[in-house]
Amino acid sequence: MSTGTKGAGRTSTKRHGPTTILVALSFAATTMAVMQTVVSPILPQLQNRLGVSSSAIAWVLTGNLLASAVATPLLGRLGDLRGRKRFLLYALAAVALGSILAACTTSYVMLIAGRVLQGMGGGVVPLALSVVRDEFPKERSAGSIATIGATISVGATFGSVSTGLIADRWDYHLLFWLSALVALLSMLMVWRVVPDTAERRQGHVDLIGALTLSGWLAALLAAVSTGSRSGWGDPLVVGGLALAVLLFAAWIGWALHHPEPLVDLRVMARRPVLLANLSGIFTGMAMYGSSLLFPPFIQAPSALGYGFGKSVLIAGLIMLPGTLGNLAAAPVAARMTNRHGPKPALVLGPLLSGTAFALLLPLHGHWWAFSMVGVLFGFGLGLAFSAMPALINDHVPADMTGVANGMNAVLRTVGGATGTAVLGAILSASPAGAATARAAGVAHAPGLTGYLVCFGMLGAGCLVAAVLAWSIPGVRRGGRGVPVVVEPDRVEAGR
Repeated sequence: MSTGTKGAGRTSTKRHGPTTILVALSFAATTMAVMQTVVSPILPQLQNRLGVSSSAIAWVLTGNLLASAVATPLLGRLGDLRGRKRFLLYALAAVALGSILAACTTSYVMLIAGRVLQGMGGGVVPLALSVVRDEFPKERSAGSIATIGATISVGATFGSVSTGLIADRWDYHLLFWLSALVALLSMLMVWRVVPDTAERRQGHVDLIGALTLSGWLAALLAAVSTGSRSGWGDPLVVGGLALAVLLFAAWIGWALHHPEPLVDLRVMARRPVLLANLSGIFTGMAMYGSSLLFPPFIQAPSALGYGFGKSVLIAGLIMLPGTLGNLAAAPVAARMTNRHGPKPALVLGPLLSGTAFALLLPLHGHWWAFSMVGVLFGFGLGLAFSAMPALINDHVPADMTGVANGMNAVLRTVGGATGTAVLGAILSASPAGAATARAAGVAHAPGLTGYLVCFGMLGAGCLVAAVLAWSIPGVRRGGRGVPVVVEPDRVEAGR
């Protein structure tokens, strides 16, 4: 069994220092973020070009989300056992192949296939965080984790802004060529810079655990995505939710009795890890919810009684300052984590993001408010996402780093998908008046009340995330965080 000692098992002395490795890992995280956000602003254009229904085009997002949710913990575990660099390259190769496939086709089916392949990139971030734990000295880990977290937001914003720029002037296929180019460059950087381990950890991949985990995630996310569009009483939605419950129970039972489960639930149930994951669910709701609410609000015609009638590109630029807030959070989170442990940043981050949503309630009539509030929201999100993997790494064994961070990412995705479904239902239930919609030149549009309720709900969700983080046990000594010793449990002792 691996002891998690840094530097063990290397084939040779590292040719590159931590800074160079961090650049490669951060660029890989940026690649994943660009891939995830590049299509959201152009869904109406894709629907018109491909001639499909609104429910069908939604699978461009849903298929990618499902693939990412399934691949993330599985690739994290494979990386823990068989080498992080290898599976980083596999994940990035899937993003590149999926991007090329989507760029070369005008077929709806092939586009969905390309987006599913791109979703395999969801495993990039937990694998990158595992490399940081293996390769970096303790004093650099917090700052490096914070930097990787910040680049995700940078990539997401870059994807949105570049989408607006290209969609206004060129064909949408160029977006996928751009995504392929970024993925190939990232593969080259990882291949040349990131070290690998010669000695693989003992263990095998729990295939039944992988299948049951993948099954309940796929059933849940598909049902939630379909329910937000077709109604929660749809037989397919009800059946999907029932199947998700059954497979979830089967996964729990299998994981508790298998000697080497894909996800060790005894470790994941430790109070710090459990509370961090629960906090991550609500933080994920805020992140995905802001992506659902902010762009259409800014682009909505002012005749609706809200909105500013901005283009896709201008809307992206208005939201761009949020990236600056996220970048500014990285060094602050690193210093807080090094001095006091990750808990203070994990509490403060959601509180700041919740304050941002509260400020939008009186300031929603000014476009500049979305830029100003975006800085505060991005800063809070950056603090939370920088501290979360640091806390998880402190409380799980080295051979569970990838899968533990992968499950955290998956739960944020589940929270985001569930949150956006609820927000979508609220917006649909609060439409603008028919006369107002006709005056604005649209067939249907949400009313202002629906948006304000959604802003308030996301603010409340951030408050819940902060309370959960506050409940995480932690001891400070002399103003510095106390390292957490991970005790081997019964399962690990038997390996």
